[in-house]
Amino acid sequence: MADNCIIDIAAINDIEMMRELWASLPGLGLGPGDDKAAITGFMERNPHTCLVLRKNRQIIGTVLGGFDGRRGYVYHLAVRQNYQRNGYGTLLLENVVQALKHEGAGKIHLLVFRDNSAAQSFYTARGWHLREDINIFSMI
Repeated sequence: MADNCIIDIAAINDIEMMRELWASLPGLGLGPGDDKAAITGFMERNPHTCLVLRKNRQIIGTVLGGFDGRRGYVYHLAVRQNYQRNGYGTLLLENVVQALKHEGAGKIHLLVFRDNSAAQSFYTARGWHLREDINIFSMI
């Protein structure tokens, strides 16, 4: 891969570095389901669709792909700020979409905070469509 970057399957021992990355990015951060135990369980249920992007053994990007047997979901697509706008996010997105399709996902969803206009622009520019016909309800 260009620039000595490697896309790898995320490993359990990557979780702390992943969480540090998520916490450092505006518009992303950590939520109640982002503790180590929850992420470990997610990765164990989705062993082929949770990816990290490494450069010089450092994690510079992440994406979690989940498949429920019917639909695919993309979570925590993140690239370190000093590496953004160099195609790494697109690379991670393309790879997780391919991995989810390989698992059998015919439709893939992702969630973006309404105030994260940078992420909304990123996904729109890559052909993703904002759904206006549904609302998300959560129980915490």
